[in-house]
Amino acid sequence: MAKRTAAIYVRISSDPEGTRLGVSRQLKGCEGKAAAMGWAVGEVFEDNDVSASSAKPRPAYQRMLAALEAGEVDAVVVWDLDRLTRRPIEIEHFIDLADRKQVALASVGGDVDLATDNGRMFARIKGAVARAEVERKSARQRAASDQRAESGAPHLGRRPYGFELDGMTVREDEATQVRRAAEAVLGGASVRGITADLNARGATTTTGGPWRPTEVRRMLANPRYAGLRVHRGDVVGDAAWPAILDSDTWVGVGAVLSDPSRHRRGRPRRHLLSGVARCGVCGGRIFGTTEPRGPVYLCETRRHVVRRGEPVDQLVVATVVGRLSMPDAADAFARRDVRDETAHLVDKERALRQRLDGLAEAYAAGDVDRMQLAAGSRRLNTQLAEVTEGLARAARSPALGRLVTADDIRAAWEALHVDNQREVLRVLMDVTIGPSGRGRRTFDPSTIDIAWTGASGSP
Repeated sequence: MAKRTAAIYVRISSDPEGTRLGVSRQLKGCEGKAAAMGWAVGEVFEDNDVSASSAKPRPAYQRMLAALEAGEVDAVVVWDLDRLTRRPIEIEHFIDLADRKQVALASVGGDVDLATDNGRMFARIKGAVARAEVERKSARQRAASDQRAESGAPHLGRRPYGFELDGMTVREDEATQVRRAAEAVLGGASVRGITADLNARGATTTTGGPWRPTEVRRMLANPRYAGLRVHRGDVVGDAAWPAILDSDTWVGVGAVLSDPSRHRRGRPRRHLLSGVARCGVCGGRIFGTTEPRGPVYLCETRRHVVRRGEPVDQLVVATVVGRLSMPDAADAFARRDVRDETAHLVDKERALRQRLDGLAEAYAAGDVDRMQLAAGSRRLNTQLAEVTEGLARAARSPALGRLVTADDIRAAWEALHVDNQREVLRVLMDVTIGPSGRGRRTFDPSTIDIAWTGASGSP
């Protein structure tokens, strides 16, 4: 009889650290089993950190089945049958394949002859037992998860950004990034701009990778940062860990992020006066670019103004910081308190959502028909959209209000995201950039016109 060529299949359900210790132990035992059977090892198929109890694909397992179908191997060695699969439907598929291709199966824990009725029955029983254990384990995990949620304890899993591995202790350097990102949103910054800022400053996710806009948006919308416990998609109460964001800030961020009017296209702004300043010749917009010699501001026509960005920015920043450092700045720029307005809108939003839920329940119970459901939903959703828009307006706490109350105005300015800085400039002044003048080599401040706007007034 020709010598069989065996595939070795090894699998571990969980290996979050990627150490491969489990599959390495299995491989050593399987190699010994293949040698005892007198089989040559053709290929090793490894699914590390992959469960066999779900319907998710197992790449190595699928490649092994393909190799069996193609006749490249005619035997399989596994540590135990439950490493092969824990789903009865897959057991049936493997038995059918083994019967058609005359595949021999051996396990380190004991041989299984799929060519006999008893062998197939044993494989099916083993698969059913494994599936039952998976279901019991799942039920235990759900019960434990419910208990943890009721007590406000954190969910077990990947370390949440801003917290230590225990999910309870705040990691202050990351918490600072969360607060900075939240304030940037409230000040008008785009999610893409915040993402670029995080990556530029070397901040990484908990896996060590760069931030992406979807991850930043998900982080800012997460109730965890307001000290709220979420279970199965719903907030179930206060959490046992400290909040990183106060409730008003978190509600405000959510309102701003859900406001459809703020969605922007194009790249995030990187230059302070790009799109803010105007050309002193044609009145067109000034935009910023980066050239080998450094940042440069240009008129949108590219004909009237081409100025080095650094001295222009320095002049504008010095002017802003100087004005906000004056004794009357706090009174001149104080932001009215919107805390009561925000609380009222939050209560109204909650009441509208409860009415929507009640309407859906009434339809399910047959108390209202489809037309009544549609009409009521339209009316309530229209009101909800108005409340959400009001929350977004109330939540946009201008960075200007935080600047004028800071002890160190310059430090507070430098701590702002560039989008927040640009928002402050729009509120305070109109900046017009004129041409530098033919042949001039030194910066002339008189070519930059700064006009104070509205209540800001020149001192």
